Amino acid sequence: MNYQFDKEKISQHVVKYGVDTRPPLTPEQDRTKLQDYGNWLVEQFPEVFETLLIGPRDLRVQRTFLLPNAKRVELPTFVLTNRGPVFTFPERLYIDRPHEIDITEKDRIFRRTFEELRARFPDRTVPRVGVVHEIVFDTGFINSLDIVASNFKSELWRQKVKNIRVLLEAPTDDKNLNIEIRPTYLQRTGTPNDMVPPEDLKFGVVVNVDINNRRVTGDLTKAEISDILAFANDYVPDELIRFLNNEE
Repeated sequence: MNYQFDKEKISQHVVKYGVDTRPPLTPEQDRTKLQDYGNWLVEQFPEVFETLLIGPRDLRVQRTFLLPNAKRVELPTFVLTNRGPVFTFPERLYIDRPHEIDITEKDRIFRRTFEELRARFPDRTVPRVGVVHEIVFDTGFINSLDIVASNFKSELWRQKVKNIRVLLEAPTDDKNLNIEIRPTYLQRTGTPNDMVPPEDLKFGVVVNVDINNRRVTGDLTKAEISDILAFANDYVPDELIRFLNNEE
């Protein structure tokens, strides 16, 4: 297969920062502090956090992003999961076509929100912090299933496979590096894929990269968190693209 992965072919890119807290933060036990923290997010970084929503068992902050084609996309940018908070920063969104989202200094914003979280909940430990890059590469009219399956040596496998999801674990001495690769369609707004003529159907490859620390005893230091962020920045997208293209 002649397809080459490239930065310019990225049609969607979302970056997520996940924080494991122990014991977990919950709206049932920490409602007032969480609500105050959510309001602080909205006040400090309105370019990312806009509306606080809190229910009996869930809490999130979301923002409506205005795109150049006059469309609006509403995304949760802070979500409280069972493991801990997740901060979401879209870089590029695919709504009929790719759209750039101008959020500068994502690492700086995350560091500041993380420091504030630690200050407001000093009784919690943070044994793990992770960075997830969710990327879709546009393959145009080339069937992305064929691209992913082309890495199989067996011709029979390539012919038989109808769907595929590859999960790779490539840990370093101190970090977990997990990569998920799978084919997808580039969805047109309001148009189901089964209604699009086959000759007009466009494809993509989803590549999700999850980077986090392996050691989970005790509290992470600022230096360890900085190391995770720096590693993620160095790996995505340059080293990742070389890996996808089977380059040294």
